[in-house]
Amino acid sequence: MAKIFSKKEAIEYLGLDDKTFDNYFKNAAEFPCLDRNGGRGRFYFDENILCKWKEGLAWRTVELDKEDYALCLDFSLAMHFINYVQSDFGTGRQREFGQKITNWVKGQLGEVAVKKFFKREFGINIELDFDIRDEIVLQDITGVENNGEMRAPKIGVGIKSSKPKNAFLILGENEIKIKERRSDIYIYCRPNIPDDHLLRIAKKEINVIVKDKPHYSKYKDIMPDFINIPCEVVGWCYYSDLKEVKEIPGQVFDGIRFVKESGLLRKSKSDWQKLIKQL
Repeated sequence: MAKIFSKKEAIEYLGLDDKTFDNYFKNAAEFPCLDRNGGRGRFYFDENILCKWKEGLAWRTVELDKEDYALCLDFSLAMHFINYVQSDFGTGRQREFGQKITNWVKGQLGEVAVKKFFKREFGINIELDFDIRDEIVLQDITGVENNGEMRAPKIGVGIKSSKPKNAFLILGENEIKIKERRSDIYIYCRPNIPDDHLLRIAKKEINVIVKDKPHYSKYKDIMPDFINIPCEVVGWCYYSDLKEVKEIPGQVFDGIRFVKESGLLRKSKSDWQKLIKQL
């Protein structure tokens, strides 16, 4: 007989923080709770359901190493400096460097994770477009290997990334309503990139320049090293599966967005095989 967990026990079992856990079960339909208290505010969870979810998470998660990160950082820096030289020096744009780089790296990490996931689980090689182009590249998968040769995919695939705690795949109005920009299928990824990723790769140089400064002893032994970045390839949906909304729990948008709860995405092995057949 399956064990019934309290909310606290379920959080400990899954290894999630409170906010992420609440997001996943209240907003994202990742796993259901059991109503054993007449709706009086206490939540209980079936061990078998949580175990299945945990196993699925592990199966979909890809480890991204320093070489993967370097590929994504290289692309992001190129994008930054192209925009930089096209803008006025001394503007507020330069002060946003860290956030811009993080957002770009996060997006590219999701694409690399999908490529590695397809190869690891299904033996399929795909090609991503990491070239810097004047025009917008509308689809993220640009090639699929067939009989040893790359060909163009038969459908358009967009790959979107967000933080691990985020419960929704979210797309802007123009991405869906403008046909030329729309993808047939969207894949959602959650790379767990640390906020201090730039510090981690620059640690050696930072140590050199601050080692004789007065506060160095306070942090020299706790500065983090670079470690592999886990990325969950959460699932996918057709663009027609997305819901048109103006808000989601905890967030009101400044216009229309198209969203899908992460727990309602197609994510089983057979779902992924179906997507690959369409490629």
